[in-house]
Amino acid sequence: MSSSIYGPLISVSDAEPHRALLAEVFGMTADGTGSLPPEDVSGLFGVAAGAELTVMGTPGVDAGAVLCRFDAEGPVAAPIRDERTRIHRDAFRVIDFYAPDFVAAVQHARDAGFPMATSEASYELAEGSFREAHHGGADGVVTALLSGPADFFTDFAQVRDRIVSEPVSISLPLSDAAPTIDWYADVFGWGVVYTYDFVDASFSELMQVDHELRVRSSTVGPSRQQTYVNIVDYGLTADQAGSLHGQAVAPRRGVLGLVVLTDDLDDVISRAGTSAGPAVTIDLAPFGRCRTSVLVPPCATPHLVIERC
Repeated sequence: MSSSIYGPLISVSDAEPHRALLAEVFGMTADGTGSLPPEDVSGLFGVAAGAELTVMGTPGVDAGAVLCRFDAEGPVAAPIRDERTRIHRDAFRVIDFYAPDFVAAVQHARDAGFPMATSEASYELAEGSFREAHHGGADGVVTALLSGPADFFTDFAQVRDRIVSEPVSISLPLSDAAPTIDWYADVFGWGVVYTYDFVDASFSELMQVDHELRVRSSTVGPSRQQTYVNIVDYGLTADQAGSLHGQAVAPRRGVLGLVVLTDDLDDVISRAGTSAGPAVTIDLAPFGRCRTSVLVPPCATPHLVIERC
């Protein structure tokens, strides 16, 4: 059984601003769409609503993002994250992209109408100097440009000859990382592929917090060369950063969860046990007519698993 991370599952009120950002700044293409009737959405996400899905892909690699607009009745659902909860734990937070030429990528985003919204961070890891900038987009979705030693990113980004790469990681600050790391190993066979630890005042400014952040990370995925989950601890107490555990649920908007591709859905469901929902067959280009299931790990963020046809 082989499973890999395709990218973030983003719940949107309107797909267009997200499609524009991902296409014009991050070089993705709209590779397909699909409509899910309420019975399929109920089986997958537990909400009585239809849904429209747009699959965004990075040309040449098996990575991208899936936009999902839920047609739930009533007022538009609140975002998972807002200014008050931007640093809270237990929900996905930032989608990271590698920029070989950081200055050029920041200018490219600005020229496309999506300027970086926060101050730039510059920090040191054992492998060298890194730079990072964030864009705050629609529905509380934050994307990041990362840059650093080219030799380092040879291991971590597949696309290194364009203005930006595929999504290299999706950050997930957790109150307790161990149960989710164990779940990823048990269900998908993923392990920790890299760790890092640093303190830098510019990163606290980037995150717009007054407290000094001690950033410790365990990156989890099938390998360094494929998109991974950046499980991070900012070193904040419960009083300094609350928890969003259980609040990343449809139809709330933002980075709802993760999209995972597998070649054996039955095996994944069996390994997941009670954390797996039912298997549902959907039509979703470019994946075709495929079997899917939503799994919910200990961190309580939905993982849409799609079986490769």
